[in-house]
Amino acid sequence: MTEIGITIGGPLTVLPHLAKAAEDRGFDSVWVAETSQTAIIQAAVAAQATERVRVGTNIALAFPTAPAAQAMLAWDLAELSGNRFTLGLGSQVRRIVEDRFGVDFRPAAARMREYVQAVRAAWAFHRGEDDAAFEGEHYHVRHPGVTGGGAGRDADITIPIYVAAVGPLMVEAATAAADGILGHPFTSDRYIETVVHERIADGLAAAGRDRSDFTLAQGVMIAVSEDGQQAREWCKQQIAFYGTTPNYKGVFDSYGDGHLTDELRAVFARDKRDVDALRAAVPDEAVDRYAVAGTPDEVRDRFDSMAHLADHWIIGGPWYRMGMEAMGANVMATLEALGR
Repeated sequence: MTEIGITIGGPLTVLPHLAKAAEDRGFDSVWVAETSQTAIIQAAVAAQATERVRVGTNIALAFPTAPAAQAMLAWDLAELSGNRFTLGLGSQVRRIVEDRFGVDFRPAAARMREYVQAVRAAWAFHRGEDDAAFEGEHYHVRHPGVTGGGAGRDADITIPIYVAAVGPLMVEAATAAADGILGHPFTSDRYIETVVHERIADGLAAAGRDRSDFTLAQGVMIAVSEDGQQAREWCKQQIAFYGTTPNYKGVFDSYGDGHLTDELRAVFARDKRDVDALRAAVPDEAVDRYAVAGTPDEVRDRFDSMAHLADHWIIGGPWYRMGMEAMGANVMATLEALGR
């Protein structure tokens, strides 16, 4: 059966309640993001509040943190959670990585592939391999610990690594080095079938790997409300925001809506403070193509129709120009609608 997870966020005092609510309603995983808060701290809070669900980062920024340091943080989280942690890594975008964190970004896909390999080398050291090391063009891990390999560490720890990927080069890196891929929540059923599936198949074939050993953890935008139109309006705001990014034009192209990219960019440049103008620029049919929105019954039916397209779904609610109260209401309504 397809697994279902949900992205949670907000003040650290709220996260334990959201994580426990997801677990109590039968969700398989909870995921935290790294924007204004560290993903690692949020994951630790969620792990301590739960007993069964997997806890993952979607995403932890890779490049601002050295691979050996990231490996140590992930290992600690795996121990803390009782081996329930998934390390989801992402490159972010060049401007944020270079201007905010002051570290190199390019070539992103090649760096990410080496990054994953370097993290695994550090974990091999934790498991007792004294000669574990990695030497690459962008990263090296020559001595990943301060004591002998495996000293005081649980050798049975296993940590899947998923990589967030949109373009073909990052998908290729993920299929070559990682255990799974984190698909962006701005997507469509057609895009998953015709682009995501094919890129994963091509990458795994090139790497000589089997599809059964690789996980597609696909994001999806979901909004739920007894007022179905309100849920749809929330998604229109988010679609308008994502749709201004040229890298996501391929999602629009999956339904022949590629023209929306330039149209939304023009509206955003002119009226980005006018949320009504942004919503008005998104056609009604786009909500049904690029999101799952409506009443609880409508959302259940729509989600069930596409559940087979991924191994693991990661629900992400709309957040652009939404207040904390509305986002919280949507999370709780989603948990109720899709809980098991």
